[in-house]
Amino acid sequence: MGRRLAVALVILAPAAARADEHTLLVADATVTQQVATAPGLLSHLDDADLLERRWPAVPADRAESEEDVITDHLSDLGNTLGNKMTALSDQMIGLHVDGRGQRARMRVGTGTGHYLAFKLDTDWYFSDGKARINAKVQLGLAGHELALQLPAMEMEPTNYHGEDGVMLKLPLFERRW
Repeated sequence: MGRRLAVALVILAPAAARADEHTLLVADATVTQQVATAPGLLSHLDDADLLERRWPAVPADRAESEEDVITDHLSDLGNTLGNKMTALSDQMIGLHVDGRGQRARMRVGTGTGHYLAFKLDTDWYFSDGKARINAKVQLGLAGHELALQLPAMEMEPTNYHGEDGVMLKLPLFERRW
């Protein structure tokens, strides 16, 4: 960056001016002091890579987004609720929420299988406004246990004649590739 030097010139009026008229002319001139360099030494200023190395961009913000922070808080809230339900129900109900993975796991059941046991274990995956549910049922009676894997179900909100509800889709045939 060049330095600026201000010069003020004071010029008196010529002697031909009348004695009662004292005219004073002031001129202002600004001079820029330049560094004497050869044109080849300034050519590097057009090089984008060199400028990027000398003046890098502002560092990227590595903080979590607001969406992730809210998702984590809601996951913590769901897990706290699940832990309280598990404690209050004497291990009969369980809930675990993974907000970032868009998953939840819920279980309901009791019994040891010696006399009677019933356990329902569900895995929920949320996407596109729907919930896909994989469920497994375990039944026990007098020491004999039966495990059933239920078909995957889809649950989505619906509206019928102005009434809000939930539609449960149970596929009879499912193709996978």
